[in-house]
Amino acid sequence: MARAISAFLLLAIITIIEAQRPFYAGFRPIGYPAVESEIAQLSNRFGEDDPVPIETKGDRNFINRIESVPVDYRPFWYINWQQYNALRQQPQTWPQKPNNFID
Repeated sequence: MARAISAFLLLAIITIIEAQRPFYAGFRPIGYPAVESEIAQLSNRFGEDDPVPIETKGDRNFINRIESVPVDYRPFWYINWQQYNALRQQPQTWPQKPNNFID
């Protein structure tokens, strides 16, 4: 009986030791990194709050030049960005279907 208890304790200690994190995994738990709440937005570095397409790389003068061109001659990516931005402003929603499993 004493051998069974000592074998059980030895097995429990070995299991606890093996279940520890390895030395190369670090001391903090694995998960998402902490995100700073006051991160300066790339498009708002100079105090401008207007949304700009990624292709312009934040160049407001380039957008002003594109907007001065007639609509027929504007680049497709700019017109496409305007359409997608309008869709993002007013997303289409649908009512949920009733769940037959709850009733």
